[in-house]
Amino acid sequence: MPRPKGQTLTQKDIVEAAIACLHKEGESALGINRVARELGIQPPSIYNHFASFEELRRAVVLEGWRRFLDVYFKNTEGIEDRNSLLKTAAYTYRNCARESSALYIVVTNYPLELEDPEFIPIIQRLLAFYDKVLGKFSLSQNEIIHAARMFNTMLHGFVLADKAGLFLFPESVDDSFDWMVETLIYAIERRGGLNDT
Repeated sequence: MPRPKGQTLTQKDIVEAAIACLHKEGESALGINRVARELGIQPPSIYNHFASFEELRRAVVLEGWRRFLDVYFKNTEGIEDRNSLLKTAAYTYRNCARESSALYIVVTNYPLELEDPEFIPIIQRLLAFYDKVLGKFSLSQNEIIHAARMFNTMLHGFVLADKAGLFLFPESVDDSFDWMVETLIYAIERRGGLNDT
């Protein structure tokens, strides 16, 4: 949608437009020319704010992480029961990946950079989220990292397989997801139980 004449363009405007393009047309819509059309400007105007397409993509990834983490924390707020908390986190993850599928793909295809100052707040929030969701189980700090990796790998794999149409049998995919999450909770409970003995 063209911008009103004379209105100053910001990096935030460009990132918002890029994410809107992703929602409308998928991952292939993330490009300088497409984003410029969305804003009603000429492509060179974007280079006044981002030196390259890679810099724009990185800004979209950072904003995508912020949005997903905001939803993760909001949806798990006030839940005390550890099993309900982990289950809610799993369903929130899946819903974010479904409802913003193109943004999810762009975000998860970009490696988090531990030494990058702009990524550090994202990583800290991500660690805080995993600590919130897994901290009620009797796990050591190392085991929380292992469990977080298992959580992320299982859910990410399920989301990608579902998106690719790899679930061929007639049984409900939702039932399979329920079964996977319940099994994950059982496994983490059992692992935590070993530390109590």
